[in-house]
Amino acid sequence: MKPRNIPSLDGLRAISVGMVIAAHMSGVVAQRIPLLPFWLYVAWGSLGVQTFFVISGFLITLILLKELNATGTISLGRFYFRRALRIFPPFYAYLAASLVLTLA
Repeated sequence: MKPRNIPSLDGLRAISVGMVIAAHMSGVVAQRIPLLPFWLYVAWGSLGVQTFFVISGFLITLILLKELNATGTISLGRFYFRRALRIFPPFYAYLAASLVLTLA
């Protein structure tokens, strides 16, 4: 059985997300680590977003090429349907949790 993910890319994605989170928390982090200039946090965020998008584009291309090799065609409708099935359930769970926390 082939693995469904590429562990090294998972690690790079985690690092890029961490860089974006650090940039969003730059005000708090800069107060605790005053040795690093503010612009460095902004650069980390930008690099994190760009890295994440490059990895996502690579993985999407890989998925579409696998479908092309297996079926001889690419169905964007099926592709977007599979993405929706993967993305919407956690999104709606997040919205529900946010609503519950807001009401509490």
